[in-house]
Parts: sequence; C-alpha cells; structure tokens
Amino acid sequence: MHLRARLRRSARWATWLGGFRHPLVVVGGSVGIALAAGIPLALVAGDGRVLHRAQHWHPVWLLVCLGAEALAYVGYVFALRETARVDGGPLLGYGHAFRVVAAGFGAFFAASASGGFEIDYLALRHAGATRRQALARVLGLTTLEYAVLAPVAMVAALVLYFGEAFENPALTLPWLAVVPGSLLAIWFSSPKREHWFRHPEQHRAARRAMCHAIAGMSILRALAARPFRHGLAFLGVAVYWFGDLACLWGALQTFGAHLALLKLLVAYATGYVISRRGLPAGGVGVAEVLLTFAFVWFGVPFAPALLAVFGYRIFNLWLALIPAYVVQTTVAQLRHGVPRALREAA
Repeated sequence: MHLRARLRRSARWATWLGGFRHPLVVVGGSVGIALAAGIPLALVAGDGRVLHRAQHWHPVWLLVCLGAEALAYVGYVFALRETARVDGGPLLGYGHAFRVVAAGFGAFFAASASGGFEIDYLALRHAGATRRQALARVLGLTTLEYAVLAPVAMVAALVLYFGEAFENPALTLPWLAVVPGSLLAIWFSSPKREHWFRHPEQHRAARRAMCHAIAGMSILRALAARPFRHGLAFLGVAVYWFGDLACLWGALQTFGAHLALLKLLVAYATGYVISRRGLPAGGVGVAEVLLTFAFVWFGVPFAPALLAVFGYRIFNLWLALIPAYVVQTTVAQLRHGVPRALREAA
C-alpha cells in the first residue's frame, strides 16, 4: 500500500509539472521574461531614443535575417547527423534530423533544464543509441559548437587587441583561455586515459559529470581523427554559426547600427557564450541582456543595440516556434518511444 501511494503521488506530480511544459505556458512565460528584460533596458537606453530608432528602420534587411537563420538550420542538420553516426552510432535521415533540429530550436520543447539538448538525446535514444552513447554524442555536439566558434573568436579578439589597440582588454584578453582549455581537452580525451572515465555510474555526481564531459570530448576527437569521413560535422557547425551571426548583422543594419566584423564576432561570442539550445526556453531574457551589453561595450549606442538584439531574437527564437510547432508530432513520438524502448530492453 505504501508503494502504491507513492506511485499515485508521483503520477500527480508528473501531471502537475507536465502542465508547465504545455507550449502555451512556455511561450507565455517566455514572452513575460522577454518583456521583463526588455522594458528596464529600454528605460536605461531612453524610451524616446528607442522609439525614434524604431521609427527609422530598414525592413529590407529582414530578408537577410530570415535567409541567414534558414542557413543556420541546414548547417546544424549536417552537424547533428555526423555527430550521431561517428564511431558506429545511429544514422539519422536528413528529414528526421531536420525535424529534431527544428524542435530543439523552438522554445516549445526547450522547456526542460537541459534545453534543446534533450531533444537531441531523445532522438539518439530512439534511434537505438545506449544512454551513454547518446549522452556522449549530445555533449560532443556541444563541444563541437565551441571548438569551431572559440578559436575564431580568440583570433578576432587578439587582432583587435594588438592590431587596433582596443581600449577594453577585459573583452578580448579572456579569450586567451581557449588555448589552455583546448590543451586540457586534448589531454583528458586521449585514449591513454580512457580507463579513468570508463564507468561513470560508479562515481559520485561531480566525477560522473566529468566522465560524461570527457566522453563528449572523445566524440569531438573521433570526428577530427577522420576529417574526410566526418568533415561535414565541422562544416555544418561553421555554417550554423555563420548563419546566426549573419542574422544578427542583418538586425544591426535594420536599425542603422554598424559594427566592424571583428568586433561583431567577439561581441556575439562574448554575449552568447551559452547557445540557445542549452538553456530552457531558448535562453530568453538572458541572451537579450548579455548581447545588448556586449554591443554597448563595443561602442554601439544603447538604443539601436537593444532594438537590433530583440529584432535578431525574433528570427533566432520566436519564428523558430513555427517549424517547432509543425514537428510537434515527432517530439511526442520521441518522448513516448524512449520509455517503451527501455522497457523492451529490460
């Protein structure tokens, strides 16, 4: 009877928490968070300046934003497929991979603590990967994202610091940490130290998390070891970052804000260190504040910086709801298919 009562309580909690994952709840809460972040920023910038800039905008650049975000989707599809199939992993079809990416980019299904990465994990489990293989590939995809972005941002930051005598080293010199970080990642993910992290379930939480992180680095290492076979993973992520950055550049042009390419790249990387897929509801509120201040630190006036960031987020986050809504059936199948697969395996 005691076990039965506990199960009933668990079912009630699951039902109650499930209501907070409903798309309308997620979207409504995200809109509230965005307004809570944007209104104080507008007051700091000066509501008169914001309204003046908003009235003098150039809508033709919105087409650039739309095309750039579509390109980002295509790049991420290739990155996901290649990361999934490395080392004998599951092969995802292009159509299925696109639906997974569309769902992960939409705030509907990024309502968990793990954000859009949960969708990638469910897709890999549904395709036949074990729990450890799926976790390693999800973390490997995350590592791959920053393995492409961070070195480029570091080089841009160094060029700014030494080439243009940039006045604020706090925005450029911290990118030097990419070098020791990369060396540590290479050292830890070496096959010689694989036995250190072979059985993560036998360790405590901190070391278990480190084991999974090292497994993700090992996936990146496996991708890099066979560039002719898995080179599309790196190209796909590069296209993803290029598309997203081009969308942000188009948003700046829309509101008459201009920033040199190197400064734009470092500001983007600094203000958007956490990908939209890594935070619940696409990182709404957090990304807007960080990106706005990053642009202000690089010399963009507050009002156009704020409008450009929120314009960019329309394409980066809110329009992503449309394809996410279209593929919601796929996500429902993934959520229900994984527990069934686990029961069958047991």
